[in-house]
Amino acid sequence: MSELDISNLMTVAEATAIVDAVGLAPTTVEVPLGQSVGLCLAKDVRCDRDSPPFEKSLMDGYAVRRADLGRLPCELVLRGRIMAGQTAQRPLGAGETMAIMTGAPLPAGADTVVPVEQARLNEEFGKVRFDELPEVGRHVAGRGSEARAGSVVLQAGTRMGPAQIAVAAGVGAAELRVFAAPRVAVLSTGDELVPIEQTPAAAQIRATNNAMLAALLARWNCRAVDLGIVRDDPQAIERAISTGLEQDVLLVSGGMSVGERDYVPGILRKLGAEMRITKLRIKPGKPFVFAQMPAGKFVFGLPGNPVSAFVCTVCLVRRLLERLGGGGPQEHKRAAVAGCDLAANGPREFYQPAIVSGRSIVPLAWKGSADIYTLARANALMVRGADDPPQPAGAMVEYLDV
Repeated sequence: MSELDISNLMTVAEATAIVDAVGLAPTTVEVPLGQSVGLCLAKDVRCDRDSPPFEKSLMDGYAVRRADLGRLPCELVLRGRIMAGQTAQRPLGAGETMAIMTGAPLPAGADTVVPVEQARLNEEFGKVRFDELPEVGRHVAGRGSEARAGSVVLQAGTRMGPAQIAVAAGVGAAELRVFAAPRVAVLSTGDELVPIEQTPAAAQIRATNNAMLAALLARWNCRAVDLGIVRDDPQAIERAISTGLEQDVLLVSGGMSVGERDYVPGILRKLGAEMRITKLRIKPGKPFVFAQMPAGKFVFGLPGNPVSAFVCTVCLVRRLLERLGGGGPQEHKRAAVAGCDLAANGPREFYQPAIVSGRSIVPLAWKGSADIYTLARANALMVRGADDPPQPAGAMVEYLDV
């Protein structure tokens, strides 16, 4: 098929709609709080009591009744100190003040805190002088002002990060109901491939896709199962694919095109696959397969060239994995200003390794779909639409973070 003969290729937008619409049944598990990082909540987390559970001082200072500071300067009698974790032994009476630490509960009767920097203590006479007039309630967090008992503080679907961990810990959620991390098998095919620790023969190369894809999967909070390399033998490939289907999703790189030894699509059909996508109008990455298997499993057939495999995984595989992990497919496209003139693009949507700095993006020289060295320098994939005309420096263009 020539570059111009693309009438039977599916656009990225069409493929995205198919991947986003496929039915999924994510599983849920109960995990200790510390094991929930990166996973999505399957159940709301609720506050077990008002937060804060009392009127709380936000400053080191003096708890006062604001009405006692009507005329300035004034002095109030010091009646004790309240440390964080303690409660006052008596209410605060008229004309009195108590020293209070940040985080400590106000004594009954107090309604305001004056910072220690705005007051002067006379220890000899046990009095505190005030020269400034704060508003009522200043430097006080009201009971339940952050969250009320029974209120939802983390919604189902929330991805757990450090701040979310803090919230769950604060409401006593020692265990959480979350969506299980998707289990994804990774398999490479090809007689030319050898393991990375092996010295290749003259016509061989080291297999890079499994390690690259496993790294992407780890970034997306998936559990990768590396099935290694399988030679170009139909029976061996079928056995490996059957093993991979024990996981939720299988990623197979290589053997996707129409060459003499591109066996994978035929084997998937033999195993009962519903072939939802077979070729993409994308550069790099035209040999691409998305298959729905019996028992709710999915297979993505990726091109063997590593940059192509990377692009297809970032564009499409990620979207299904986000949903399988309990979230929704996220929109990862961003906008930036072209830092140089851009040539016209061809008939396939083009994802070109690029460098984003601030609001500017500059494409890297395209050396082909096997050029992992240029990909390693990139922090973005610049997206050019099919048949996009030349763009001048300063034009707005889209990109994907990588």
